[in-house]
Amino acid sequence: MLELADVHTYYGESHVLQGVSLGVRAGEVVAILGRNGAGKTTLIRSVIGFTPPRRGTVHFKGVEVTRWPPYRAVERGMGLVPQGRRVFPSLSVVENLAVARRDGGRFTLARVLELFPRLAERAKSRAGRLSGGEQQMLAIGRALMTNPDLLLMDEPTEGLAPLIVREVGRIIGELKREGLSILLVEQNLPLALSVADTVHVLSRGQIVHSSAPGALMANDDVKSRYLGV
Repeated sequence: MLELADVHTYYGESHVLQGVSLGVRAGEVVAILGRNGAGKTTLIRSVIGFTPPRRGTVHFKGVEVTRWPPYRAVERGMGLVPQGRRVFPSLSVVENLAVARRDGGRFTLARVLELFPRLAERAKSRAGRLSGGEQQMLAIGRALMTNPDLLLMDEPTEGLAPLIVREVGRIIGELKREGLSILLVEQNLPLALSVADTVHVLSRGQIVHSSAPGALMANDDVKSRYLGV
């Protein structure tokens, strides 16, 4: 589904990603963990095209998309849940969802509102008046309305109350059971380990550990050194 090979990404002269290679198979959830400043968001930006790599390649569904503009990546089947939610505050919940709609897939407006009953209750409310948790649900729902084959999720539980974190985890688990591929950037270790098939730990722009979730949970040295746990 997705393959990064020796990706190097810069901001100006700042060398942020330094040779990152990883893959996401069809129906798999891959979690990227790491401290603030490790390069996690830059990884997402490199995949979708906001900050294309200077070196290395990104392949998506068998086609090189390394320097594609983001709209072409979305047309190809990527969906993005950005850090900070980025909903349209003056539009209603339904309008936020409708603006991203791509027909012909399983995620219709009715299906998204079924996944997020709270959004159905707030359907006519302006997004700017929603709680942080509701806005995060809306950001996920909006990405699903593009009917992606690969969902990129950048810190979806950042700043959320524990009850909402559990709800986000439930949604990710349900999407996984439906066969959606997900690349998940997350700092909430328990949530990431509960939904991921594979985990990568990023530090200073490099992958320093890759394993199944259980192996990371048992590795106290990696958790202490790179995750502060």
